[in-house]
Amino acid sequence: MEQKYSLILADPPWQYNNSASNGAANNHYTTTDFYSLTRLPIEQIAAENSALAMWYTGNFALEAIKLTEAWGFTVKTMKLFTWVKLNKLAMDRIDKAIQEERLLDSWDFMELLNTETRMNGGNYTRSNTEDVLIAIRGSGLPRQNASVKQVIYSCLGEHSQKPREVHHRLERLYGDDVPRIELFARYPMTGWDTWGDQSPTNTIEFINEVKYESNYRDEQ
Repeated sequence: MEQKYSLILADPPWQYNNSASNGAANNHYTTTDFYSLTRLPIEQIAAENSALAMWYTGNFALEAIKLTEAWGFTVKTMKLFTWVKLNKLAMDRIDKAIQEERLLDSWDFMELLNTETRMNGGNYTRSNTEDVLIAIRGSGLPRQNASVKQVIYSCLGEHSQKPREVHHRLERLYGDDVPRIELFARYPMTGWDTWGDQSPTNTIEFINEVKYESNYRDEQ
């Protein structure tokens, strides 16, 4: 494979070890086991000096670190981005509250914003965020913009769909001229190559592709 990418964005289809979590997302999208993910030959596409941005939930923090290492990368921070998930209709309800003049001050707005954050499961607090780690291979990539912020507020899309703002911030952080690809992509993005079982088109083909399972997972 001739094409080498300096920037890789991945959203691995993590597989839960309990039927409740897997079953909660039934018929949304396929998953694969951890071993199969580690066997994905990222060395075929990663440039000698490159960066890997990877989505993960709190349940899979350790697996995310191990997977980046299996792919030949070293984690630099677990918190490149944190997505604060808002309910799908949050924007509509906030706009309505403004129109009806129910937001009298900043405290009203902050209370409404907190109310509109997503309520997922959790053994302690109810989770409503998802994170992106950054890992490097070789010397990584030089930062091109020092003003890129960590926290992203964005409404939920379709199940497992991530906010496109992450792509834009990565382009600002590392430049929009670096060869880049999204793995396990679900939709095309201008300037990005894509690969995944739900991607409309795949730019590349791996010699050793992952094997997807018939069960499913839900985000925490």
